[in-house]
Amino acid sequence: MRNGLCGMAAVLFYTVGAWAADQYPISTVRMIVPYAPGGGGDITGRMIAEELSKRLKTTVVIENIGGASGTIGTEKAARAKPDGGTLLLAGSAIFTTAPHITKIGFDPLKDFVAIANVSESVRMLSVPPSLGVKSYQELVAYGKANPGTLNYASVGVGSTGHIIGVDFLRTVGVTARHIPYSGASQAVQALLSGDVQFVIDAMVIPPSREGKLVPIAVPSEARLPDFPDVPTFREVGLKDIRSGGWQAVMVPAGTPKELVAMIEKALKDADASPEFRAALTRAGFSPRFRTSVQLQQELEAEYAYFGELLKSMELPKK
Repeated sequence: MRNGLCGMAAVLFYTVGAWAADQYPISTVRMIVPYAPGGGGDITGRMIAEELSKRLKTTVVIENIGGASGTIGTEKAARAKPDGGTLLLAGSAIFTTAPHITKIGFDPLKDFVAIANVSESVRMLSVPPSLGVKSYQELVAYGKANPGTLNYASVGVGSTGHIIGVDFLRTVGVTARHIPYSGASQAVQALLSGDVQFVIDAMVIPPSREGKLVPIAVPSEARLPDFPDVPTFREVGLKDIRSGGWQAVMVPAGTPKELVAMIEKALKDADASPEFRAALTRAGFSPRFRTSVQLQQELEAEYAYFGELLKSMELPKK
């Protein structure tokens, strides 16, 4: 018994000592990315893993577990041992919209500790030049003057682009028909050809940058560096529309607070790095740091917001 107690004391001493010395006590940490390799979430996860490896003086390896819009990998992360050895790259849609339209095996508000928000997806509302409008005010005026003539595209029923589109139309008092496509390229092509009149998504940014589409507004907190003259939704009066689209780091509920604090500090230090922020921007994301408390508050608010919105849309739960 004495030997056992001595062993336990040694482990406790090592753990406390490691935390006190600002040394992460686990040599290899896995970060579950609930998406297939090569996509935006995967790219962001790898950049974050590199920063955490460097700042926590440990090795953070990526484990891609895609499927079911990210909920399969997220459920696996929820069931992981809460010892700091498993992290999750959390996409907002998995926590704020999927639970309302998909059967999931985890509680988005109770099964995780939200450590810090790192970035947000960049989206834009764009229209084809053939529509003849060049501003938010002109688009709304056109929609009201020509009721029932507008179509808008997304990558599927219940997608973020679809949901934001519904909220946008309700807010401005314009009607439009939703046209779901099976992929981003098809939706963009429909917009370029004039088959649909607007899209709210990241996929319209490259052709808007090339002058093939007309950028109208961005559902972000700040204007995009490449489009300094394009206003935000808030600037044109759409302050209550939430676009979601953030990427954050989470751990299973029950993970020691000391480890959570270490990871949060490492992410905050990364956010202060111009190189890391520039890398996120090049990858198509907007750097956006939120503390654990701020992220949890935002998560709860968006969960409630999208829950009410999706309920009003009467989408069947899969």
